[in-house]
Amino acid sequence: MKTFRCMIGLIGMALGAPMVFGDVAQESSASGCGQDKNMGLGYLTAPSLSPGHILRPSSIFLLPNCSRKDSLDLSVDVQWANVFCYKPDQFLIDGEWVRSSARLQYGVSDPVSVGILVPVMGRTGGFADSSIEKFHETFNMGTTDRDQFPRNECIGWIASNGSTQNVVRGDSWGIGDLALYAVVKRPGSETLPSVTLQFQVSLPTGNEDQLEGLGASSLSVSAVTSKRLWASHLIVFGGAGFFYCPNHELAGIELYRTEYSLLLGVAYEYSRSLSFVIQELSSSPVAREYYEFSESSNELSVGVKWRVGDSAILEFAVMENLFTADNSADIGAHIAVMRRL
Repeated sequence: MKTFRCMIGLIGMALGAPMVFGDVAQESSASGCGQDKNMGLGYLTAPSLSPGHILRPSSIFLLPNCSRKDSLDLSVDVQWANVFCYKPDQFLIDGEWVRSSARLQYGVSDPVSVGILVPVMGRTGGFADSSIEKFHETFNMGTTDRDQFPRNECIGWIASNGSTQNVVRGDSWGIGDLALYAVVKRPGSETLPSVTLQFQVSLPTGNEDQLEGLGASSLSVSAVTSKRLWASHLIVFGGAGFFYCPNHELAGIELYRTEYSLLLGVAYEYSRSLSFVIQELSSSPVAREYYEFSESSNELSVGVKWRVGDSAILEFAVMENLFTADNSADIGAHIAVMRRL
């Protein structure tokens, strides 16, 4: 919890301004290459928190964000998830995972930006197990075997080839795989949507044994289009992502080298400084023929984005699993800030 509070402190430092709602008349806002009316304040940058992305800690759908020409932007985000996945005699993943990242991004031109991303990966026993069990009991959902294991303790093991292998045990914090990326944006019009592309290459700087890195370089491409519905307050958006990593094995489990993601969502722009967003992120299976890890994950994020002053955007979201409960976090949260330096 001390490390988590430090991460929240980083966000507060990045803001460096009073968090006051209000419209700002300037057209060049912190939302990227000007405030494109087809994008508004944009989508939530919340990545996947599914257990499959604990096995593949960097194979997340990173949503692109554009910078204005000659601007330098700093983005800091933190995600937290409580995860419990259990298959008797096969595997257990029980704990709370924290992922934080810092992006430093420079606008080469209005449509092109380049940047570096530094992730911090953490796991801990956390604090939420008892609350989640009480919630399940209140709505007669059962404990899903949570009560068979110690509360607020991080444990992870996998049975493979007739033996059990500990994947994680106890708390751990470390730098993940550093990434270099480029973003290209085409502004929208009255008839055409805005289109934003991101190309990214990660470097194997994270500790693979601690599930903080992939153990090999990876390549990912993502794209998001967004369009305002006529002159209304509603903005719809959709995106797709592709990921590739040559490392395809973990503890005897065969992993896919490629992964695909799909994003769908809608934003209600209450004002030029405040919008409410709901979006759904689907990801293809991570593992070949290994129970829930061989099923697609579906995660719903509901949150807000607001402009703070004239140079920063803050967002907060709560994430919940959909359809396949054993393949998604029981509950997750996301907070992020982007500040123009």
